[in-house]
Amino acid sequence: MSGASEPAGPCGPDVPSELREHPDRFRWNERYREADPDFAPHQLVTDALAAGLPAGPVLELACGRSGSALALAAAGRTVTAVDISDHALAQLGRQARRRGLDARVRRVLADLPAYPVAAGRYALVLATRYWDPDVFGSAAAAVLPGGLLGWEALAQAPGGERGPYRVAHGELGARLPATFTVLAEELYDSERHRVSRLLARRQPAAPGLGGAERG
Repeated sequence: MSGASEPAGPCGPDVPSELREHPDRFRWNERYREADPDFAPHQLVTDALAAGLPAGPVLELACGRSGSALALAAAGRTVTAVDISDHALAQLGRQARRRGLDARVRRVLADLPAYPVAAGRYALVLATRYWDPDVFGSAAAAVLPGGLLGWEALAQAPGGERGPYRVAHGELGARLPATFTVLAEELYDSERHRVSRLLARRQPAAPGLGGAERG
């Protein structure tokens, strides 16, 4: 898999050559070094479990240290957690081992725009505080019929900051394929950020049709 690796630890030997000098890797590693770990799951995990998930694995993109991956693994799911920060993934791995969940949490070091995602495979695809329209499209295609897409991105404030890493509220739902039904799309404000949060379900496969449906 090009640009992806199971991490041994921060700056370890398993960092692919194409990521060793990647500016995003440096930037996020520094952020995670400066901040204390917080392994609380995201609200989207609670919402997704309450909405109901079909059988199948989970994919979390831009996972960071990810209390969400830990909570989903504790609920019996196998989770693939992908991030560009080997420092964050190493912290996640240590916490998973402490909780006896390491067999259910597969950590992948990758640059998300270059990470190949299998279509129609996951019961839940999750991403928080991340935005890339192409990655969003691949994530939606990766949801299996009846599964959920949970996504949170920084939102454009009226008259405020606009840019490539922010979305207009309603944009997430508008970008979904027609095979999805929006369960919730809401704005949330914190002291530092306004975010747009989406939970959507892919339509179940029609009775008698085998295989994964493509959106």
